[in-house]
Amino acid sequence: MYGNWVIAKGSSIGGRHIEDNSPCQDSNGVFFNLEMDYGIAIVSDGAGSASHSDLGSKIVVDKGIELLNEIFSKISFQELIQKEQIEVDSFFIEFYKLLYKKFEEYSLENNLSIKSLAATSIIVVFSKSGLICSHIGDGRAGYQDFDNNWYSVLEPFKGEEANQTIFITSDIWEQPNEFIRTIKVNNQIQSFTLMSDGCESATFELNRFNDETQLYERLNNPYPKFFNPNVAILRELATSGKSSEEIDDLWLKFLHNGNSKFESEIDDKTLILGTLIINVSNA
Repeated sequence: MYGNWVIAKGSSIGGRHIEDNSPCQDSNGVFFNLEMDYGIAIVSDGAGSASHSDLGSKIVVDKGIELLNEIFSKISFQELIQKEQIEVDSFFIEFYKLLYKKFEEYSLENNLSIKSLAATSIIVVFSKSGLICSHIGDGRAGYQDFDNNWYSVLEPFKGEEANQTIFITSDIWEQPNEFIRTIKVNNQIQSFTLMSDGCESATFELNRFNDETQLYERLNNPYPKFFNPNVAILRELATSGKSSEEIDDLWLKFLHNGNSKFESEIDDKTLILGTLIINVSNA
């Protein structure tokens, strides 16, 4: 348990990497600060074309959590979410510049090309009072309000070519506002999710055929028929006394072959799902 939240997280290797005998290039992490009542969830998807992107995704997660906790010792999450959007945007641009420096340090210390560490980043900082989602690259993220409605909070960056996106190691720093995208939700939430693109077809409504135009429309809608049952299961697991480690083990098995889309997915699959639960003792 993470305070009054139950959170499932996991990264499952995709079929393509199993065939190639290569490592899972996704990483994930969750941290919760009980005293200051905020949590951090991060998902990173290493670039398939980068030789050490599994290391890059781990840097995003480990150093991202470390840096944000340092920053939130000076300004609270509750203070940040009350600021104007332009100030929140600037906050995360400066954060990502610090994170990029960690990539530079790691590449020099280990004699690696920084481009070989290419990875995306999705960060959700959350509390019951709201959340902020900031990202570089693709993937999906969303939240559930107290009226049980689900909303997206991330528009994935898509390049001109199929499956093309950007990474924290890309040449984005002359105009970071174009590539670092941040959305804040200053309303109470009861659940949230974030994921790499290997999970999106199983969890989001991505397109719909328009009978009038006879064309497919691109959508970005969290699929309630996926999320609502899984939120209920997480709450049941928490109330039954399952530990966070046990929940993560079950979640990882679910991501591996819990439905036909997960089972057939060739890409790595990372999915974090958290939901608020009251009057449950910490596991």
